[in-house]
Amino acid sequence: MKKYLAILSLFLTTTVYLQAQATGRLTGTVIDADSGDALNLTAVIVRSAGKAMRTDFDGKFNMELPPGQHKVEFKYSGYDPVVRDVTIQAGKTVNVNVTLGAKTLDTVNVQGRGLNKSESALLQLQKKSGTVSDGISEEAIKKSPDSSAGDVLRRVTGITLVGGKFVFVRGLGERYSTTVLNDSVVPSTEPDKRVIPLDLFPASVIKNIRIIKTFAPEDSGEFSGGVVKIETKDYPDKLEASIGFGLGYNSITTGRAFQTFEGGGMANLFGMTGSNQKLPGVVSSLPDILPLSPTSNLSQQAISAMAVSGFSNDWSSKEITAPWDKSFNLSFGNTYKLNQNGDMRLGVLLGSTYSRNFRYRQTQENRYSSANSINPLLTDFTSLNLLKKEDVQTWNEEVNFGNNVNVTFQLKEGQQIYYKLLHTIQSDKIVRSSFGYNNIDTFNYINNSLEWTSRTLFNQTVGGTHAWTPFGDRPHKFEWHGNFARAERDQPDLRNQLWQRSINSTSSNFTRTGNPDGQRYFSNTTDDVASINAKYTVPFKQWDGLQSKLKFGATALDRTKLFRFREFQQNLAAAPGMIDLYPVPGEITYNPITLLNGDRQFRERFGDNNAYNAGQKLHAYFLQLEMPIASKLNFLGGARYEDSSQTVATFALRDSYLYETSLSQIYGSGCSIKNSLVREYAVANGICQADNNGIGNLRTRDLLPSANLTWEFKEDMNLRLGYSETVTRPDLRELSPFYFSPYFAADRIQGNSNLNRTYIHNYDLRYEWYLTATDYIGAAIFKKRMSDPIEQIGIPVAGQPQVRYTFANAKQGDIEGIELDYRKDFWNHFRIEGNLFFIKSKVTVLNDSEYYAARLGFVSIYSELFGLAPTDKTRSLQGQSERVFNLKFTYFPDQEKHHSLGLYYNYFSERIVVVGGNGVPNAIHQPAGVLDFIYGWQKGEHLDLKFAVRNITNTMFKATQVDNVYGVEQTYFKYREGISISISASYKM
Repeated sequence: MKKYLAILSLFLTTTVYLQAQATGRLTGTVIDADSGDALNLTAVIVRSAGKAMRTDFDGKFNMELPPGQHKVEFKYSGYDPVVRDVTIQAGKTVNVNVTLGAKTLDTVNVQGRGLNKSESALLQLQKKSGTVSDGISEEAIKKSPDSSAGDVLRRVTGITLVGGKFVFVRGLGERYSTTVLNDSVVPSTEPDKRVIPLDLFPASVIKNIRIIKTFAPEDSGEFSGGVVKIETKDYPDKLEASIGFGLGYNSITTGRAFQTFEGGGMANLFGMTGSNQKLPGVVSSLPDILPLSPTSNLSQQAISAMAVSGFSNDWSSKEITAPWDKSFNLSFGNTYKLNQNGDMRLGVLLGSTYSRNFRYRQTQENRYSSANSINPLLTDFTSLNLLKKEDVQTWNEEVNFGNNVNVTFQLKEGQQIYYKLLHTIQSDKIVRSSFGYNNIDTFNYINNSLEWTSRTLFNQTVGGTHAWTPFGDRPHKFEWHGNFARAERDQPDLRNQLWQRSINSTSSNFTRTGNPDGQRYFSNTTDDVASINAKYTVPFKQWDGLQSKLKFGATALDRTKLFRFREFQQNLAAAPGMIDLYPVPGEITYNPITLLNGDRQFRERFGDNNAYNAGQKLHAYFLQLEMPIASKLNFLGGARYEDSSQTVATFALRDSYLYETSLSQIYGSGCSIKNSLVREYAVANGICQADNNGIGNLRTRDLLPSANLTWEFKEDMNLRLGYSETVTRPDLRELSPFYFSPYFAADRIQGNSNLNRTYIHNYDLRYEWYLTATDYIGAAIFKKRMSDPIEQIGIPVAGQPQVRYTFANAKQGDIEGIELDYRKDFWNHFRIEGNLFFIKSKVTVLNDSEYYAARLGFVSIYSELFGLAPTDKTRSLQGQSERVFNLKFTYFPDQEKHHSLGLYYNYFSERIVVVGGNGVPNAIHQPAGVLDFIYGWQKGEHLDLKFAVRNITNTMFKATQVDNVYGVEQTYFKYREGISISISASYKM
């Protein structure tokens, strides 16, 4: 019986396969020639095959047709009909994109493959958009050597990527960029950053990334350099399943000795924190108001020993041979027709991606203080004195694990609801070993640490799009979505060991002598954002009968951010002994028995602020008009009103009972005096604290206008002009005065409770020439003027080798630049894509009187200016390069373009990586360029192979500070990342 069933199954499978091969498939998208919007419900008719259907909400159509020549009709009420001739081949897909309206663009017709479909669609969206935008499509992402959204974005015009994860748009730092995922605000996993690190988004889950560079009222008012819009993949029109594998090699890591440590077991393999890495139960069960502290009481010592025994006693790394990098991804998607005529359907996409990479880095780090015996204001006479010199080795095991779900249910034509989920985890398991010199206290030191960090982003959206035609011939549209997102950063049990030896010592031994030796840190940040968005679009005809749209809507957002930090120490209670000498491992030195015999004391550090509760409530309303003033001149503009309330309460955990109330009740407490002179008096007399009593409050109400004009002065040429006013608010973390040092002599960043929001005036002019569906030339000029820009400023720390920074409102910032973009095919075998931008910026940190008073020490110790010691009163923006360019050259050896060889080059010029303070000059990241190579081979519609070499020249990344007296560039840091080689294969079924 089983034999006959197997034969029957084989017969049915073969029959279905042959039947599928006996037909071809016609797919495509229909859009409005005036607005660029998708035209849902467009009739697609093929009379020769007796078939007809209507496009879905995205303007897409998909139908099976018999082989041969067919005429395809596209009809929509109020538009001129369009007829296209197509040739269908058995087992092949023909893609036809059509525009209806005043004119019809050339059809993009790709037989057998759809390589250019997404690229051309994104370019057409850019052309018809009412605002200035750039982007990169799914197909371009597939063909690149990039593995994350951050890597992808560095190839977009006007984009600079810093640290492999933080994006600078038009020269403005990462704090001036906003990232939205599927049209919803995304919280950040970084404790000291306001933006989401883009290496959290695997490239394989992304449909496209668009950079919106001019403000429209329907977008968030927190718009500075631009908005990064990431859209995850949609469900396919037919059954699709794919699986992919990859291997990677790094020239300075793979196959070499690699340091690691025992972490959280299997949980760590998927980027999650293991149960044995968390606080022991005997500690976590205690209320926050009862920190562990030592006493001479024997029972207390026994309790401390019991508490210590609950912690991991692994302090030393172990050596392995670094394995090859590995990656894996799979996806499944389909559309299910739920009724006979197919207008009720369910679309599903499930995807998962995983990668595990190993990287070694050797970094030289130096820090300096300034010396000027003549006049601190005469910077030409400033020399540099070494504070510390450190050679650092790090071994990092990085895991990325992402999962996405997209489910869309179309109840009937014009009515659909959807659910989108992205859950991604990124973890770092780092062993850090450094040998350094402290020039203040004149000793050498060895600092070893073990660090585990897990970053998780959970983002889910439920929404709907509903169209109906209450009057006229064009449908009204109602769009809504609710979103909940959580970003969590968990860093449990960061362990430090420190040995020191005086330069003047006659002994060759390094000895454990004190903090941060034996310290272990536990920190956790959760950032929750819940939002509701709704907008309604009313189409109408203006005075000449041209199609126009009025759109209005509202947004409500509620954000809560909680941060907790705990620090535990094992302090010497007696003179150092043999077990305190290097290289005796911590497993011996910190054995719980040392607590029982009184050699050491275990305690939790308390008293300093080590927690904050923060929140934001935002209500926004907008009115937006899209209207042709004439047949070739379109206007998009309106206004957006935003009411925002931000509150941060910073405190010591032992005082947490004081902050159990809601943030709305805390709002308005603290020292809210704005007049600087009155505030100085209040602080001097104990009425207020200098840090605003640990309370940061900021309430703003802003009406933000926007006006964008697009003139199609010649066929396929646009001239755009834009003006808008936008804001950037301080991040919740930036309002908290908390800080700490994770390593010995590490730089520290603390917040400022007195920050104000930045107000920005934006001006844009752009020329666009759309040569073909995929070829393009663009040139843009832009200018931004910022009031109260938020910048990092150095704070002098006497007698310490580390540098401390805070955030402050500068007086004014100006930025202006030029962007150029070029994309062109040549002779069907070559494609060149290049973009570059030139940017100049100027930030006035303090006005003349404030600057001279602060530098010369003529301000009250109770003044907000006290402790602020910027080296320069004016400078360029931190992180902004004057010149950035990307070049991509692709060669297709065969006519069908099944094979491709590509060279990618990314370059940035000098930029400030760290702002100077107290006379120390800015640390300047020197120019650097990265060259990548990629070979791709596509075997039919199913198999894709990719071979990539990244950083071919093994670029040196280096930052320096200039000693003006001797005219010498001193190293701030320098490192290399090695050459990375990868090979990957994916198979689509």
